[in-house]
Amino acid sequence: METSELAHFSEVVGMIYEGATDPSRWTKDILPAVGEFLQAPISVMFNPLKMPQDGGLAFIHGMPQQQMDVYTTHYYKIDVHAQMAFAKGLVFEGNVILDTDILPQAQLRETDYYKEYLAPWDITYALNAIVFGVNSISEAPACVIANWRRSNGMPYSEGDRDKLKLLVPHLSRSLGVMQRIQSAELTAASTLAALDRLPMGVVLVDMHSEVTFANHSAHRMFEMGDGLRLRKLSDTAGLGRLIADSDAHSQAIHSAILATVNRDPYATEHFSKYVTVPQTSRLTCYTLQFSALGNHHEYNTGNNAPAAIIFIADGHQSEKVNPEILRGTYGLTNAEARVALVLMECATLQEVAGCMNTSIDTVRTHTKQIYAKLGVDTRARFVKLMMGLASSRTC
Repeated sequence: METSELAHFSEVVGMIYEGATDPSRWTKDILPAVGEFLQAPISVMFNPLKMPQDGGLAFIHGMPQQQMDVYTTHYYKIDVHAQMAFAKGLVFEGNVILDTDILPQAQLRETDYYKEYLAPWDITYALNAIVFGVNSISEAPACVIANWRRSNGMPYSEGDRDKLKLLVPHLSRSLGVMQRIQSAELTAASTLAALDRLPMGVVLVDMHSEVTFANHSAHRMFEMGDGLRLRKLSDTAGLGRLIADSDAHSQAIHSAILATVNRDPYATEHFSKYVTVPQTSRLTCYTLQFSALGNHHEYNTGNNAPAAIIFIADGHQSEKVNPEILRGTYGLTNAEARVALVLMECATLQEVAGCMNTSIDTVRTHTKQIYAKLGVDTRARFVKLMMGLASSRTC
């Protein structure tokens, strides 16, 4: 991007993070800014598998509420864009889809969906992004941002696709924080006291990577000294730096924090991409998710304003599958059962290998056997089966 466009991008990204703690900003400020950046007069972000009448989110810019209501109560059932995107395998996390990826304009104009819904509202060109996919490992519900141009506008280009791709990780992080907070039934403008009530660890850091706040759950993790801790710096007023027992994992945490607080347009990863840190006393990992915070929020801790929030999940405290079920019912070996349990806590096979102190080739071999014995062929199906086994266990 050119300098002026990069400055515009940074302004939009800064606004996106305001939505993490103030959902009213999405409709009022954020989607209009995204629409302007993409030259899209209409921009809508919603849960495609959970309509607003069923509790799904729907933030709208440039579209009358009536138009959205008609879609969510009727026309979503004949939305050929959505149907064909699923059929073509285009609906995966982080993907950005041009309307022509799905079907040519000439074919679209022959459909009832176009004639009855799009044409009367003068919607012609579409650019959509999958912010969260189905069965996202971030545990966020499926979410799409749709950007439309009218018939007097230009078709979307590959350049437009690239611009939206850069926004998606930031959208995912802001929404991820918002939904984490809302899932705990906290107010949008959450206070530090409210963060203390969250069951997962929550850490706030400033622009210098200094921890300015850690909730009760995070403090308990640090006190255990089981892979994560705070290193106090003598010349600062904060709580210290978040580090791991190994230099490599400490560097991974530091790099993730720097990319987050700097809002790097090219290095920022999706909210579902987390850092894993092995626990030293057992075969599980901590998982850390990072997101920047907006310039205006309720997490004021004094002179050093927090610039980012980190969620820490303790794999040992997560609901587990009884390994006896995996061995007795599905015939997994002891080694395969151990890999299956760790695979639930890690995003990649490389991270599983790191947690288990073994080679990635060994993990890959075990994973192939695990999938075959469980009768699954994708990670999403594996996670769904394992979650079902965990929730159905008896004491």
